[in-house]
Amino acid sequence: MDTDVLVIGGGISGCALAYFLATEGVEVSLVEKSDLNSQASGANSGSLHGQIPHDVFLEKGEQWALNFGPTLGLMRESLELWRGMEDLLKADLEVHLSGGLLVASTEQEMEAVRTKVLIEEKFGVQAEILSRVDLRQHAPYISDRMVGAAFYPEEGKANPLLVTPAFADQSERFGARIMRRVEVKNISVVRNGFQVDTTKGIIRCNRIGNCAGVDAARISAMVGVNIPIIGDPIQVNVTEPIAPLVEHLVYSATDKLTLKQTRHGSCIIGGGWSSKIDPDTGNLRVSHDSVRKNLRIATDTVPSLRQVALVRTWPARVNGTDDWQPILGEDIVVRGFFTNAFPWMGFTGGPVSSRVTADLMLGRRVDEHSRNFS
Repeated sequence: MDTDVLVIGGGISGCALAYFLATEGVEVSLVEKSDLNSQASGANSGSLHGQIPHDVFLEKGEQWALNFGPTLGLMRESLELWRGMEDLLKADLEVHLSGGLLVASTEQEMEAVRTKVLIEEKFGVQAEILSRVDLRQHAPYISDRMVGAAFYPEEGKANPLLVTPAFADQSERFGARIMRRVEVKNISVVRNGFQVDTTKGIIRCNRIGNCAGVDAARISAMVGVNIPIIGDPIQVNVTEPIAPLVEHLVYSATDKLTLKQTRHGSCIIGGGWSSKIDPDTGNLRVSHDSVRKNLRIATDTVPSLRQVALVRTWPARVNGTDDWQPILGEDIVVRGFFTNAFPWMGFTGGPVSSRVTADLMLGRRVDEHSRNFS
């Protein structure tokens, strides 16, 4: 089979890249080794972030935050795409940008929040510092033990089970070919492109878009490209449905937490707590210690959740890099090989990283925020 662009990976970044290319009339095919949206793109908690992650800021410090700062521009562009995503894809994706709250339980925590906000302001992120009284008025469901918060008006949530399929459906409508359960076994660099050996035969293409998530480093290695992507095992919790309570995307300045309520009433509780890896099979298993710690910080932040039943916890692997910065663009040696990776926050950043990668493939300039990180 021949194609102009072969996209490898059927998560949000792969399906979005296929969509953006197909709408421009590019001949594009996509292969996914299992089912679409079956990895982190469908197993994440659906948060739409616009700030420097607070727990990483505390761990890595101000210089890391300054180095990460330009990525905030990409995240802001992606949030703008999210605002129009339902119209773009003609689908209800449960996008709700009601803002994010980073809440602090002590004055020391609040000082760290203020420091982070000042760094973010250098990169165009606007946050409002809320006093204890302001916080109670803004979000009465938050514990009255909390001394204050930072409010990020652009943040929110969407349903990860709906977004990738919508990108896939629309990309097929514009002529993209999507092939499920097709695994890439080897890639050879040939004249004018690549020959890709898959479990369903040979695919010849002019260009490749590596959107393989946690598998991206393995795919890149097939053409001699080294990218520093790892697969980190994390887990997410979901509660029984309850009456509307949590209006915002909630974080804690005390420990790792993301908390939001779906349209259907369930509360999704995450934040990057580790799951376990079975030493015999390599399969992921739920860490009960992580469940306890995650739920404790959630109930300390929103006390009403203490009366709510936990329904399910599921593990997943998320792709990450040590510096948290995106890897986007064409390799400088292996021409025609493009990487599209937005580590740790790929659900938020997938739309913009795919838009940027498509623009680069089409030979367009990208602006100072949507820059080539490779």
